Amino acid sequence: MGAKKYAYVNGEMLKWARSITPFDNPRDVEVSIKGITPMKLLVWESGTEYPSITEAKKLAKLYKVPFASFYLSDPPKEEVKPYEDRRTISGTTYSETSYDLWSEIRRIVSNREIMLEYVSTADVDIPSIPLISDTDSIQKTATILRNFLEINPPFKSKKSYQNNAFNYFRKILEHHGIIVAQISKVPLSEMKGLSIYYEPCSIVAVNSKDFERTKVFSLFHELAHLVRRSSSLCLMDFDERNDDEEKICDRIAAEILMPEDSFCEIVKDIWDMSDTLSLSRLQKIGDRFGTSSLSVLLRLNDLKIISNDEYRYLYMVRNNEFKTKQKKIEDEMEKKSPRIPYHLKYLNQQGYLFPRLILNAHARGEITYGEMCKLLNIGRKYIADIEHAVMFT
Repeated sequence: MGAKKYAYVNGEMLKWARSITPFDNPRDVEVSIKGITPMKLLVWESGTEYPSITEAKKLAKLYKVPFASFYLSDPPKEEVKPYEDRRTISGTTYSETSYDLWSEIRRIVSNREIMLEYVSTADVDIPSIPLISDTDSIQKTATILRNFLEINPPFKSKKSYQNNAFNYFRKILEHHGIIVAQISKVPLSEMKGLSIYYEPCSIVAVNSKDFERTKVFSLFHELAHLVRRSSSLCLMDFDERNDDEEKICDRIAAEILMPEDSFCEIVKDIWDMSDTLSLSRLQKIGDRFGTSSLSVLLRLNDLKIISNDEYRYLYMVRNNEFKTKQKKIEDEMEKKSPRIPYHLKYLNQQGYLFPRLILNAHARGEITYGEMCKLLNIGRKYIADIEHAVMFT
C-alpha cells in the first residue's frame, strides 16, 4: 500500500466550508461520508493534522465548494442569504434547513451563475420583472402581471393548456426570463416554493413532490414575491398565522389566476348555490383556471362567497383526500416504477431556460461540445433529446 497523500489544506477554510452548510454538528458529516469521524474533522479544522487528498475532495463535494478553496489563506466574506425564510408551523418560524434543500438551492443558484456568463455576451433579450409598489392594490398588481406574461384566464377547457397547467405556465414564465426549477428529495412539510429576485434571470422553484395544479399556485405566489422584491422560502399552507407578506402574495396569485369578475361568473355557472359545494365542483372550477381545488376554495373564501366555517370544513375534507391520494400515488409509483426518459426528468428538475442558453452558447461557438456537456452536467447521449425538447417545444 502506498504512502498516504496528504492535502495540506488550511484548517480555517475547512471550518468555513462546513459553516455555510447545514452541518452544524461534525457528526452530521460522518453520516454522509463514512470514515470521516467528528474527531478527525475537528482535528483537520484545527490544522494540527491533514486529510488525505481523497478525503478533502469528498468534503469539497459535500460542501459544494471548489477543492482549491481549501488552500486559500482567508475565508471569503460571509454570504448574505438571498431570500427570507417565511416558513411557519403553528405560528412559529421553521428554522431548520435540511442538507437536501440547501444542496438543491445551491444547485439552482449555481446554474444561474453559469448561465449568466453566456447571457451577457449573447444577443438575448431578457425582460425585466415589473416592480410593484406597496401602495398598489391586489387587482392592479395582478393586472400588471397578467399583461407582463400575456395571459388571460379563464380557459375554455383543459385542452387550452394541454391538460398540464404547470408546464403551460412554466414555459410562459421562462419565456419572460424567469428560471423555473423544481426541488427534489425534499418533503412538502419542509418547503413548497422559493423565490430569489435577481436582475436578470430571477429564480422560482417549487417542490417536485407536489401535485401539478398545486404547483401552479406556488408559481404565482413566488412570482408575487419577485415583483414585490421580497424573495422568500415558503410553505404556502394558507395558515391564518402566516405573516402579512405571505397573505398578500396568496391574494395576488389568486387574482392573477382567477380574476374576480371571471371567477364569479364561472362559479355561478358551475355551482348552483342552493346546492352543496362538492369537491368535484371545486375541481370543475379549477379546470377553467388551470389551478387546484384548494386554490379555488381559498378564492371562494377570500371573496366571501363561502363562510369561514364552510372554508375550514371543505379544506379539511380536501386535505384528507389529498393525503389519501398522495399515499396511493406514491404506492403505485413504487410498484410500477414507470420509466421516464432521462432527458425529461432532467428538464423537469432544471427547467428549460438554463439548458437553452447553454445550448445557444455552443451553437454560437463560444464553448466546445465537451464544455457544454460539463456545464449542463449531463452525458453526451442525452444532448440531442434535450436540444430537441428545449428548442422545438
